[in-house]
Formats: sequence, C-alpha cells, structure tokens
Amino acid sequence: MTEDWFEDELPWLGPPPQLPPQRDRSRPVPERHTPPRRLPTTMPVRASAAAAIPFPPEHVPPRRPTAAVPPFVRIPQNPVSDGAASKWIGVALIMLAGMLAFAAIMRESRNDREPAPVPVAQLVIPAATDPSTGDPLAGIVPNPAFSGKVICLDAAHGGFDRGFRRTGDTSAPAMEEALYTAAYARELAGQLGAMGFTVVLTRDGDVVRNSQFQDVNRDSRTRENAETDADAQRNALLDEMQARIDYCNDQRANLLVSLHFDGSGNPGESGYAIWYAEGRVDTGESQRLAESIDRQLAQALGATGYTVVDGGVQSESVAVTRGNQMVYDSLFMITGARDGLKDPSRMPGIVADLLTISNTEDARLLASGAGRTAIVSAVAQAIGAYFDTTAANG
Repeated sequence: MTEDWFEDELPWLGPPPQLPPQRDRSRPVPERHTPPRRLPTTMPVRASAAAAIPFPPEHVPPRRPTAAVPPFVRIPQNPVSDGAASKWIGVALIMLAGMLAFAAIMRESRNDREPAPVPVAQLVIPAATDPSTGDPLAGIVPNPAFSGKVICLDAAHGGFDRGFRRTGDTSAPAMEEALYTAAYARELAGQLGAMGFTVVLTRDGDVVRNSQFQDVNRDSRTRENAETDADAQRNALLDEMQARIDYCNDQRANLLVSLHFDGSGNPGESGYAIWYAEGRVDTGESQRLAESIDRQLAQALGATGYTVVDGGVQSESVAVTRGNQMVYDSLFMITGARDGLKDPSRMPGIVADLLTISNTEDARLLASGAGRTAIVSAVAQAIGAYFDTTAANG
C-alpha cells in the first residue's frame, strides 16, 4: 500500500503523525512527503472514481478506525461527556457548600454550650513580711514551757481534693479552700515556731501525703480499684486522711489542729465554728482547746471592724444530726472509731472552720492582711493559752 491510502481511506484524519526516529542512526532515514492539509468541506477521491461517486456520499456510512488501522492514528475516546462532567462538578460544589455550612452551625452550637470562663483561684493574701512594719515574728519571745511540745498542723484538702471553691467577683477574689488552708497553715506554723513550739505539717504546699494512692487504711478499697468516680474520690480521701493521722501519730504530736474554711450553697451563710469529737478519752482536752480558739477568734475578728458570725464550739454529734456530710467527713481527722478508719489520732485535736469562703464579706476578710493577721494570731495565742492552763493544772 502506498502513502496514498491515508488520503483515500481516512481523509478526515488529516496528515499522518511524524514517526519517531529509528534507534540505528547509521542508516539514513528517507525523506517523506507530507501532502498539504485539505479543507474538511471537501472529500478527495481517486481521479478515476470522481465521476462515479457523488459527494458527499449519501449511502456510505463514515468509516471508523479498526484493528487494521495503526495505533498511532486512533482517536482517543472520552469516557465521560462534557455534560456529565459538568453535572459532577456541580454536585461536588453543592456538597462542599453543605459541609461548610454544617461546620459553621456546629461551631456556633459549641460556642453556645461553652460556659463563661471562671476566674482562676489565686492567693491574694499580702506577704507575711510587710516592709513598712518589718518582720511580724520579731516581737514574739519564745516560751521555754513550750519547748518540746509538738503541734501537728493539717492544712485540709490539697492535691486532687480542692475543697470548697468560690467564683471571683468585684467584691472578693476567686478562692479554693485547698490553697488558703495551706497558706494559713504555713503562716500559723511560723508563729507557733517563734513561740517555742515544734511544728509539723501534714502537707506544705498544694500536695498530698498519700501520693501513690495506697490502701493506707487497709480496707481493700483504693482509688484505683473503685467502680465509680464517686467511689474513687471517697476511697482516695479516706486513705489520704488516714495517712495524715498516721503522720501526726508518728511525730508524737501533743495536739492536732486541722484548718478548714466553710462553704455553703447559700451565700448569706457566714461565720466560723470550732469542732471537737466526743467519745474519746481526751474529749475534755479537745473541747477545752476548741473553746480557747473560739474566744480568741471572737476578740481578734471583732477588732477588725467586720461583723463576723460566731458559730461557737460544736461537737461531732451536731454534725451528724444536721446531716452536714462535709463537716462530718472533715472530723475524720479527730474522731474515734469510724468506718474506714483503722487507727484514730492519739492526741487531743480540733477542726477549725475559719470563716466561710462562699460569703462575700468573709472571703474579703480572708484575702486581706488584717484578716490573716487576726486569724493566725488568735489560733496561735489560743494554743499557747491551752498549754499555759495545762501547766497550771499540773
């Protein structure tokens, strides 16, 4: 077949494409003649058949490439038409717009459910040493009678147990009981040490004593093996309090003083209260210490100019009858036999609820230097008075 077959058989394809050069460049490539491109409106035919075949042919269907046609002249077929492609693009754009709209709706809904940020509790108590007044412990003279007397101070809560919390406002800052009990205990320890006492702290800072969450009270219940979150919290609390009691016992303390701040869902409730446990051999000594602290607090807080409610001295049985679970749990440190307690404390002790964090006036007083000085000094003087009376009674 000559090169005329291209024009005779498939004129609508135009001229054939150029073939790639041969690998063997030593052999000359013959020059090929490419006929000029004809306009598609004409149908070239053989000269001998021009008169016999009309143009365009009416009964001859257009020929398509067959297997006999070389591969390089086949027409690539588009499997998707332009109209179908446009439809799919439109569908994709609609789906994208829908996804963006859904994401915007979910973002708005999450923003609506997110609570307003709560101010972080901070210690705003002024520094213990005021440059204008000097060292507040400088004027305290140690009493030789207090030498060798060990006071075990317990700053309630801490670590996983935050105690009562309040949200800050324009009247008083945000507070966490765990932070303020630690600050007040450290301040009280410094003053008692200056008076001549030996002071040990169940915790110094925002930490816990039973950091490994061990089964300290040996009831086979721990935070790790609890079935519910509430049980885990309860088990960890009992083990932590038993660890603190064991520490005070190991230190052979003469007194146990556990510092708390009260809290209530009623912001109108305020004041302080001192608690002791009944049914112990040292109940009388614990009650005498509680009464001494209550008297000193009434005098010191009254001198600040604030109107403070004195909740008085309360026994453990009062907490039971009132159904105050929070107070009842806090008395675990000084009570006698109790479920979850393997070994009670071996010294007289009290639990002091020093004002009420949930009350605005009390919270403002707690966060002030005047309130801090009044409360710490009152408790320290009451402890000193307790041992003075004990020495006088022989």
